[in-house]
Amino acid sequence: MPELYYTDNNYVDFVSTCARLFNAKAVNGYLAVPENYGSGHMSAFTLTGGISVLVADVAFKEDFFWQRNATPNHQFFILQVNEITGGKDVQPRIQPSADTHTAKQSIVQLGNSFTTSKLLLPALTRMRTVKLIFEKQHLINLLGQDAADKFVAGYFSLLAQKSGNEAIDAGYRSLLHELLTHNSHPLKNTFLQNRVLLLLERFLLNFIEKLQPVEKAVHLKEEEMSRLIKVEALLVSDFALTPPTIELLAKISAMSPTKLKKDFKTMYGLPVYEYYQKNRMYRAKALLQEEKYAIKQVGTMVGYTNLGHFAASFKKEFGILPSELFNVGKADELVGGQPPLDFE
Repeated sequence: MPELYYTDNNYVDFVSTCARLFNAKAVNGYLAVPENYGSGHMSAFTLTGGISVLVADVAFKEDFFWQRNATPNHQFFILQVNEITGGKDVQPRIQPSADTHTAKQSIVQLGNSFTTSKLLLPALTRMRTVKLIFEKQHLINLLGQDAADKFVAGYFSLLAQKSGNEAIDAGYRSLLHELLTHNSHPLKNTFLQNRVLLLLERFLLNFIEKLQPVEKAVHLKEEEMSRLIKVEALLVSDFALTPPTIELLAKISAMSPTKLKKDFKTMYGLPVYEYYQKNRMYRAKALLQEEKYAIKQVGTMVGYTNLGHFAASFKKEFGILPSELFNVGKADELVGGQPPLDFE
């Protein structure tokens, strides 16, 4: 079983450490996983301002364990958006320790340099991830001093309550997909800078909202959240198929249909099928932006047999027709005229 131990505080060095473990070579922060270890790739770069970014889509033939050691003399935060698929029924070949996180569920997670982090990725499990390392100064730049102080205090408070994780939703999934598939974008540097900051901003705003006192707040138990994450993963696993019924989802989650619908909306902010439809349209948009498929093909891939119905649903969600997406996207990328970033 591959094991990786590191203390790097930037992901370019982390990728180099991985390359040495695999007896491979990283080029400009990019590493293709050797076939004898698994499949996929990882890419690291540093944004203007110092935020370190790792984008990876990997799966390994054996259980893969890695540990980031604590660096108590240097405070920084680690935000990761992890989408986990495949290998759901595969049990790790080793028994993880109590403080080891086994990657089985798709989550958004915030860590910090003051604690050691241990992750076990079971064999055959695919992990698509974006990880960011940022410091308090980045928070001050984005939020201002007062909000940054509130964030840090609130973070450690939630950490003590073990409630700092967040479920992946349509917005996170869309940003993750864009960062993983747009390495050939004509304005790559500006594009990546924009999407990374959007992801970080989204998390920070959601996190600060958690800190606000809410009357009669509904608190879900950890076990209930775990069940709902499984429901969400099944719901968005394949849009080409008819979505599972509420009855089936209720059975899988061991909840009544009424409780499932209520708790799902509490956790994800939308009723079950509204959430399904939003993710469906985000997936269609991401496929169109790849410029590999015709509009009709994309409609079929997300479960539409009628192109007119697909176009109407797409316009309802995004305000434009699928055929108008490319011109709008190109215009948006040119707004502002930001110079390319230097990631070297």
